[in-house]
Amino acid sequence: LKIDSTDLLTAIQQSGLRGRGGAGFPMGDKLEFCDKAPGAIKFVICNADEGDPGAYSDRYLLEQQPFAVLFGMLICGRITGAQYGILYIRAEYPEAKTSVEKAIQELINHGCCGSAILGSSFDFQFKIIQAQGSYICGEETALINSIEGQRPEVRTRPPYPAQQGLFNKPTVVQNVETLAALYPIMELGWKAWRRVGTAVASGTKLVSLDGFFNRPGIYEVAMGTPLSVVFYELGGGFKH
Repeated sequence: LKIDSTDLLTAIQQSGLRGRGGAGFPMGDKLEFCDKAPGAIKFVICNADEGDPGAYSDRYLLEQQPFAVLFGMLICGRITGAQYGILYIRAEYPEAKTSVEKAIQELINHGCCGSAILGSSFDFQFKIIQAQGSYICGEETALINSIEGQRPEVRTRPPYPAQQGLFNKPTVVQNVETLAALYPIMELGWKAWRRVGTAVASGTKLVSLDGFFNRPGIYEVAMGTPLSVVFYELGGGFKH
């Protein structure tokens, strides 16, 4: 809160953080587009509708590290001027919903969300929405339609959500892992984040190894790590 929002945005852009949801779009650019978009009301949406078979990194973060995700949303709100954060969590993750609810209540108890956060002029409210089980809602514009109560269909772009998203207001939509990356970038500095990974893709990535591996679980690896290392050194190879 003591750092100017422009400096926060610059740090994220310098970090080279790209979206972890698949498209790899630069996070800093998306935040800048939303920041520059006119509008008194803006939104930050956490896309937690994890529907890919065998993937459960989002579930891990929501259940085990919910504050990392919530702090990431707060940082987005601080940069863009958004006042509302919406977590769109798939209904098959009831434990994740419970964990996030407890974390939000703790933030409220410490004055870290709501109105005039820690005595500042920054207001930010959280809301949880349980997804209705449609795979297409993993796509950001279909997700926005779902929140609005419309048929979950992909919207024609442009306009992009950063300019015209939820209820036609500027909206930042990011997946769980991307939001969770913002806190370590702010805490450790963008240079530390940039030293990990590759020149094109900085930082780390969570990978999910399921029951077909000898050592299943969630592993955090540097971007650029060969899949052979993930499969055989971390996962211990395939069972059959």
